[in-house]
Amino acid sequence: MAAPQRPSAGTWILAAVELVAAALIAWLLIARSGDSASHQHMAGTDMADTVSSVASWGWPEFVAGLLAVAAVLWWLASRYPIAALVAGAALVGLTCLSTVRILAVQSHLFAMVALELLLVAAPLLLLAAVKTPPRHSTPRDWGGGATVLAVAAALAYVGLLIGVHLPGVHRAAAEEGIAPLWFVVLALAVGVCYWAAVLRTGARVPRVVRLAILLGAQEVAAFIGLLSLFGAWAPMGHAHLLGLSAGWDQRLGGVFMMATCAAVAIPVARGLQADRGSDDRGTLD
Repeated sequence: MAAPQRPSAGTWILAAVELVAAALIAWLLIARSGDSASHQHMAGTDMADTVSSVASWGWPEFVAGLLAVAAVLWWLASRYPIAALVAGAALVGLTCLSTVRILAVQSHLFAMVALELLLVAAPLLLLAAVKTPPRHSTPRDWGGGATVLAVAAALAYVGLLIGVHLPGVHRAAAEEGIAPLWFVVLALAVGVCYWAAVLRTGARVPRVVRLAILLGAQEVAAFIGLLSLFGAWAPMGHAHLLGLSAGWDQRLGGVFMMATCAAVAIPVARGLQADRGSDDRGTLD
């Protein structure tokens, strides 16, 4: 049996960059959250009554939610592409509804659920509905355009995660009272590009790069979730729909984010490691 190969130098460099990025995120978020906490609390309190009366579940939310659940179960049972397409479209439609977008600015937990639906669940389902292109060759060119685009997609994914957690974004969302529809489209587009780079570029991007952008971006997401457990985001200022305090609302949002990262990153990483093919450069085994 051949001895396990160590991670390549490029992998170590990417890991070091991700660690430095995580440290900078922690410093930036903690340093700025204290400056804007009082302002956000005042802005959120002023409109708590008016927004809460609008954010109520009705038949559109129930129909979209039930359709998504039924389609996901259908896809799990049959693996039909049409089931994945219906499930992904239903999740996107659910996050587009005004009630969900209002709750997303009221609650960290609802915001993280909506964000993970747009960045993870819906893109993976939509990609599952598209036939995987055959692999005609083994990628060798690390500097190719496909590799650059894959890394750019990962940076956009990380940048979006960081951006929505910045205090200034929280303040702007509180003042608007609803997440804009264009953000739903942006988050979905970023999620689709990122997961396509990880899962659908086997013939153009080296496996070690795809594995690195998978683990790197998910590590940053998990780190932000960890900050939600022990950090102090500025309070949303609204009465929570589930009766949670601001602290527990934040912590549960962080737990959900970390759980989603683990549930998706671990099996995908194992699949990439198993799919070695003839790409023997820079393996992580």
